[in-house]
Amino acid sequence: MREADIISILQSDKNLYGECPSCGGSFQLAKAEFFYGDRFTPRAKERVDEWMGGLNKRTKELRERRKKAKERATKATLSVNVGKVIEKIVPALPCFKYNSQDCRGLFDPIDFIHFDGLAEKSKVDFIRIIDLKTGRAQLNPRQRQIKDAIERKKVEWEVYRKK
Repeated sequence: MREADIISILQSDKNLYGECPSCGGSFQLAKAEFFYGDRFTPRAKERVDEWMGGLNKRTKELRERRKKAKERATKATLSVNVGKVIEKIVPALPCFKYNSQDCRGLFDPIDFIHFDGLAEKSKVDFIRIIDLKTGRAQLNPRQRQIKDAIERKKVEWEVYRKK
């Protein structure tokens, strides 16, 4: 039996029903637009062209989103790397409000420990933990834990001697 004969039977028998794969609803096959291979009916051709146009549009949008995502990732990486360089030189800049000779760099997980009075006075008056941030940067989870431990006064002094 040829494809055209099968299509003719499906379109002529009013007692045959199909189920829509998208919505699950049933419909009379006699009212459906049938075609075989690339031999579309005019209405089917119109629907296929419409679908392909939408697919092409979505493909173009996806490519554009990927391109923008790569650009954002590149900018973010550059920003992080520049930030790591800047955090090492900030104590030498005139805008830094603490005596740079009182600072000792750790850089990870926090940037500096500031020993107020270490360089100019005969005693250290205050110890400050400093982490530099730019823009909208936030403390990461480890930095937040360190901040919370300090605020809860979970800090102690210890001298370690090898025996």
